[in-house]
Amino acid sequence: MPRRRRWWKEQVRGFVKWKREKSRVSEGWLRTIRQTLDDLPRKFESSGVRPAPTGPTLVRLEHLRLLRERWSLSETYLAMNHTVLREFLRWAGNSLSNEPQEWSHAKPVATRRRWLTPEQLGALMKSAEGRERVLVSLEGFNGLRRVEVLRLHVRDLSFSMPPTMRVLGKGRFGGKPRLIPMSATAYSVLTESVKGLRQEALVYPHRPKTADRDLPAAAARAGLGVRVAGHDLRRSFGRIAYGNGVPLVDLRNLLGHETLDMTIHYVGVDSDEMAAGLERFEQAMRASLTVPGR
Repeated sequence: MPRRRRWWKEQVRGFVKWKREKSRVSEGWLRTIRQTLDDLPRKFESSGVRPAPTGPTLVRLEHLRLLRERWSLSETYLAMNHTVLREFLRWAGNSLSNEPQEWSHAKPVATRRRWLTPEQLGALMKSAEGRERVLVSLEGFNGLRRVEVLRLHVRDLSFSMPPTMRVLGKGRFGGKPRLIPMSATAYSVLTESVKGLRQEALVYPHRPKTADRDLPAAAARAGLGVRVAGHDLRRSFGRIAYGNGVPLVDLRNLLGHETLDMTIHYVGVDSDEMAAGLERFEQAMRASLTVPGR
């Protein structure tokens, strides 16, 4: 391995180590970060940057622009590369990370969506054991993100009627907190699981990789036949709730989405459902469009 490439990789290892210590992120995401950054010198060279920068402090504006212009990346993959590289540069103190206009790109459209049916979600809850029940109840029955579960403290829970929880959203510093109602299932699980714990204790005091093992174990026990991830449960919560009459605006607030469009995508309001709604509109208007005597 060339010396300049080896130095880049050493910097990447340092960044990943810092990320692991400072953030409660999964080992899977850390692997993605490492692989993405390790591959960037090759992408820089293919884009015409020669020699490729040997460290994050040496990345320049022209390097970023060449990477954007000459390396064929989908918007989703480009967004991921930008997110990872920008944080790497910020960690290293490169001022380029503070130029928002240079990191803008078209908003990616998520295409991989998976939902559980009510029967599958119910079977998963029945099969969950111990700490698995905390994950399933919060992600699948209250719609929390994985990071929100990991940040939830006992002090954030209120069991007085109606029960609520203060949820700290995504983002390095937790994002905007929101106060949401606690589902009956989550209430039942949490009243038992946090009994006797101090207010500053975490509700799920485990690392992300532990959660990554817990859900597949419960899914295998339930005989679902698919690998279940935390976001699948959150997405399933939204779809099932919407299908049973919860308004989209209420779901947006429960899920902590910035836009209603994201909620619509989450719950799967697709073209078939929109076409069915349009047909109902046409049926309602048919009488007024009929000319008497014809």
